[in-house]
Amino acid sequence: MTHAPSIRRRHPAASPPEQRLRTVPVPSQSAPARGYLTTQGELALATLLQEPPLDWAVFPAGPSGPVSEHLMVGPGGVFTINTRHSDGEWIWVDKDTIRVSGRRMAYRQDAVVEAQRVTALLRARIPLRAPVRPVIALVGARFIVVRGKTPAMAVVDARELQVWLEARPTVLRPIERMELAAVIDNPVTWGARPSMKRPDAPTAA
Repeated sequence: MTHAPSIRRRHPAASPPEQRLRTVPVPSQSAPARGYLTTQGELALATLLQEPPLDWAVFPAGPSGPVSEHLMVGPGGVFTINTRHSDGEWIWVDKDTIRVSGRRMAYRQDAVVEAQRVTALLRARIPLRAPVRPVIALVGARFIVVRGKTPAMAVVDARELQVWLEARPTVLRPIERMELAAVIDNPVTWGARPSMKRPDAPTAA
């Protein structure tokens, strides 16, 4: 994994409420509206991943890493980021259930299993007070309704992900973040082993 350091300062925003209805001021369910929402979400994610907020670092997925997309480390903790496209659809989150336009999806199970695996691998190398938390970033959703608390995961509109991350209460000190970054950057953490070259056989005299 490659450590992407913070390169631009951002000001933290106020913590969003646990339960709210997110809407987008688009007049209809037309194709241009869905495309607009998707584009805005993709741009917000790209900006966040390329230029993370102050004191945050992004680790993209690698051949030896356990995450499918990105791992983020900052004052608010360690998070796996999973992106899901839901162009113009309604998202209903009720505790452990996620429905997309009425269809129950397995987003939660996949994200939670991934975060648990990352937690176990990190704790084998370094003390980790809080477990890694999975975040599902929805791109292009028209409405997101969250009812009840979902402590094992977070479902966030991709356009609001940066604000959500910056609003997390501080759980990691600077020294802890530095130590975590070093561990995450080490391929051995994820089960890879450095290749060992055998010495050349001595040449017969």
